[in-house]
Amino acid sequence: MNHDEYLWDGSGEPDPAVVQLEQKLSPLRYQPPPTQRRPNFQRKWVPVLALATAAAWFLVVYFAPGATTQWRLAGQPLRVGQTIQTQAATTVAADAVGSLTVERGSRLRLTGQREFALEKGTVEALIWAPPGSFVINTPAAKAVDLGCRYTLQVGDNGDGLLTVQVGWVAFQAGSRESLIPAGAACRTYFKRGPGTPYQADSPETFRNALDAFDRGDSAALPRLLNASRPADALTLWHLLPRTTGTQRGEIYDRLAGFVILPPRDAILRGDEAAITAAWNALGYGDTEWWRSWKQSWPR
Repeated sequence: MNHDEYLWDGSGEPDPAVVQLEQKLSPLRYQPPPTQRRPNFQRKWVPVLALATAAAWFLVVYFAPGATTQWRLAGQPLRVGQTIQTQAATTVAADAVGSLTVERGSRLRLTGQREFALEKGTVEALIWAPPGSFVINTPAAKAVDLGCRYTLQVGDNGDGLLTVQVGWVAFQAGSRESLIPAGAACRTYFKRGPGTPYQADSPETFRNALDAFDRGDSAALPRLLNASRPADALTLWHLLPRTTGTQRGEIYDRLAGFVILPPRDAILRGDEAAITAAWNALGYGDTEWWRSWKQSWPR
């Protein structure tokens, strides 16, 4: 008679010797405590694990050994060098600096106590730190906060767009600089730096011509000038130091139809005092208010 089936799964005819051995060892059989309920462990922890997995899908924080900062995410302090990558909007805040809403699909790296790098995606910033002390770097330029609220976007190709809701922001790359007030916007171009600021409500034809001109299409300047309005004086002023010769003369002539300017020859030869006086004619205030802040801007 084959007794293997009994040894394998308890079926079949048992061997008498095996039965006798089982009887002798039965007092040592394991008996689980009456309070042990293994099924409850699974019921309790499976939902928690599912939530943890979902959270990981929406937010990934890459840890770094840098110094601890005052910035906090979900109540936890962030360190210099950490990267936040989102699949849903999240908020990063520092009591003495401000608050950043990092939109879905963004990648933001903390590079200093008051400095971030937006590698891609969208950040909405509300900053109450002293003007000039908070910076967000992008692949094309750095945005220096001058006490404001703004939205900063960076595309996969490194180009970006900054729109200011309150206050001012300076876009800077090397010696190229753009000043963007509330109600205005400015594009940035990878490897070219900040573009020219424009009013957010400017006509589409004006914005398209400006984008083409900023990308190097000089033939777009006549279209830009023809479509400009008095409210577009901010754009035309920024173009004065970025052009020379005939182009600068054409821009001057159009701008002179909107505001009272210094003598034409002074602007054409690039006289700094004349260009500064032209800015003061726009009605945005004297340049001294931002030049004094600029001395302490992060470099």
